[in-house]
Amino acid sequence: MAKLTIPPKDREALVSLFLINQEKKKAFLEIIKDPENVPHADDFAKHFADTTGMDRKEADKAIYILFNLYDLYDRSGKNIEIILKDIIDFLKDTDKKEIKEASAHQIDLFKTFLRKVLTLDDTLGIRAKAYRVMLQHQNIFRRSEIYSDIRSIFRPHRPDVKPSAAVIVHSLKIDYYEDYIRKAIYFGLSFNDLHQLKNTVERAIKKHESLKTVILDNIGIQCLEEEE
Repeated sequence: MAKLTIPPKDREALVSLFLINQEKKKAFLEIIKDPENVPHADDFAKHFADTTGMDRKEADKAIYILFNLYDLYDRSGKNIEIILKDIIDFLKDTDKKEIKEASAHQIDLFKTFLRKVLTLDDTLGIRAKAYRVMLQHQNIFRRSEIYSDIRSIFRPHRPDVKPSAAVIVHSLKIDYYEDYIRKAIYFGLSFNDLHQLKNTVERAIKKHESLKTVILDNIGIQCLEEEE
């Protein structure tokens, strides 16, 4: 059976996570085990920064690696102890002095911390799985912009005199990810197109709110919103 693979971009964050004081990590776990304390994905990083004293940017990285580890564990189908062994084996293979000199007791404490993280199914776990579900698309929207221009219409054979008329045109730019590669696509829009697009978006927002009410009131489960 193949070992768990830690992406290169996550390795530094994992090492930093290991080096954080154990009592601070325990305090963090005590807070996030209660769903009431983490109604939004952003709350995980806030609590992590508050309990560890880490700056927010580094706290975001730490939560990102925890989400990824849970997702890898969930998708692997492996026993949790096998996953933990893979993570610890990775740590021991790093060339960081702090890891090389870590005691067996420190390693065991970190393993205990990770074990608790990977069993937080009702808080951190549902967020990690929600992101995976929401991103199951060929292309992922990133952002959009609309550029507006005036284009002059000149008389035939007389480009040197005042234009006869002008039109206003719009260009919709959509930035998106395709297989984690950032790309962009442009669409020309008329004034009528803008109204049609506006109506389409407003209708989708109403459907979203309606479905959210159905989930919360009729089914009785929480509806997770996408966040940055």
